[in-house]
Amino acid sequence: MPTVQKTSIPSSDYRDLLLTQLVESPTNPRKRYDEARLRELADTIREQAVLEPLLVRPLDNEKFEIVAGSRRFRAAQLAGVGRVPVRVLHLDDAASMLAQVVENGQREDIHPLEEANGFRALLDLPGQPFTIAMIAAKAGKTPQYVAQRLKLTELVPPAADAFLADRLTVGHALLIAKLPPAQQGDALTAAFKTTWMTGGETQILIPVKELAGWIESNLLLELQIAPFDRSDAALLPQAGACHDCPKRTGANALLFPETDRDQCLDRPCYQAKVAAHVARAVERDPHLIQISGSWGTPQNGALRRGQYVQIEATKLSRKGRDAKPEQKKCAHMTKGIVVEGGGCGHIVDVCAEPACEIHHDGPRQSREAQEKARAAHRREEERRKEELVTRRRVLAAILAKVTAPLAKADLELIGREFINHLPQQYRTLLRERHAPVPAGKSKSNPPEIEAFSGDLDEAGYSRLLIEISLLDAAYNAYSQDGAKRLEAVARRYRVNVERIAVAVAAEFSSNRKKREERRQKANGKSKSSGRLAKSSRA
Repeated sequence: MPTVQKTSIPSSDYRDLLLTQLVESPTNPRKRYDEARLRELADTIREQAVLEPLLVRPLDNEKFEIVAGSRRFRAAQLAGVGRVPVRVLHLDDAASMLAQVVENGQREDIHPLEEANGFRALLDLPGQPFTIAMIAAKAGKTPQYVAQRLKLTELVPPAADAFLADRLTVGHALLIAKLPPAQQGDALTAAFKTTWMTGGETQILIPVKELAGWIESNLLLELQIAPFDRSDAALLPQAGACHDCPKRTGANALLFPETDRDQCLDRPCYQAKVAAHVARAVERDPHLIQISGSWGTPQNGALRRGQYVQIEATKLSRKGRDAKPEQKKCAHMTKGIVVEGGGCGHIVDVCAEPACEIHHDGPRQSREAQEKARAAHRREEERRKEELVTRRRVLAAILAKVTAPLAKADLELIGREFINHLPQQYRTLLRERHAPVPAGKSKSNPPEIEAFSGDLDEAGYSRLLIEISLLDAAYNAYSQDGAKRLEAVARRYRVNVERIAVAVAAEFSSNRKKREERRQKANGKSKSSGRLAKSSRA
């Protein structure tokens, strides 16, 4: 950082300076500049000059550092003016950075991550006693706001890049930033959902609430139901007790004000504690039966699901012939500990005796039956995809025959009202359908709807309204009456639904045959390799 020049210049001084005397500050939080808006500002400066003085501080050699006003400085360079008005203040490094943070925070177009980097620079400034509370008071923000902005600086590079590219909203970015770096990549992937568009598959950003639900279900861990003692600091000495750990929601009230549950944010640490708890329990009681919570083959010799029955102790009071086997006690009931899979670390009552008539005489699903169920599920998914393609083509055929019964002004009013009330997912679908993303630009950030709706005529607005009304029917695979609604409208417009369905079915059938041929060819190569390996060993 350049040193502040000590001269006889007054503490506050207004003057005009040459552009060549000004240098931009390396600590300015703002790093992005909209070129189009800079050119607009440059045009204004050519006509009216710079109306608001830049805030600068003096450096050595008759140079001045721009504390606030770098955008006006750049626009003035584009406009070709030689001088700009400035206000000269003597500021040390800390005061200069604080002024930059406050000034940028008052701008509407400052990116949240740039604002966050400004807060972080103040907090990390050597020799300065800045705290979150002090920064909040200086910037006119709440401590919770500053703490959440600071958390954004902990985004891993892929998430930070997506945020700066406006592929993520600040709500999505904050949810991801609250997680440890090892888990942020998974959350970033989960923030986007692949959907089928007219141009093929594309990714759309899911709602913030949906991402929060995914994180809570897949990444956060309820400490209330942890199988180990949360106050035991000796269980994993390098981690200490959970009550003293900052990597939990209960220890971050500023970051997690919306929850009253204590959840662990560090899954690897949680899993290490579960493993230590299991090892300790088995060492203390060698008679504990080790069981797996999964159906697959266990990695450590534990009994897999199907080789034991877990007794539901909370339902043992149920009597009668209708009681399920897992709700009955038996002479073979003993303690077991889950060593992998769901419920790992918990000690439960189990029956692992194959000869037990209560728990092991019922029919067990064979491998063939499981494969049959999987095949049925695949067929159902294929049928659903085929039906969706049919619905979308029906929609396209309907739109081709829509007329213009209303005046353009009425249609535009109704269309905008419909659009404003659409969920984000369907707004994205409309943008993708009507304003294809130019080559080289991100598909996750297509142009706004106004980019195409402003040039529509009466017929175009009529088609848009019909399209909005049928979006859910055409794109929601789980809409119970979607097909019926489309068929009813198709009849009105004399669209042949059966013909479209037959064409789609033929396409899917052809694709299935191609996949099957590729699979058989791959199996043939595998078998041929196996025979060659056997003959070489012989």
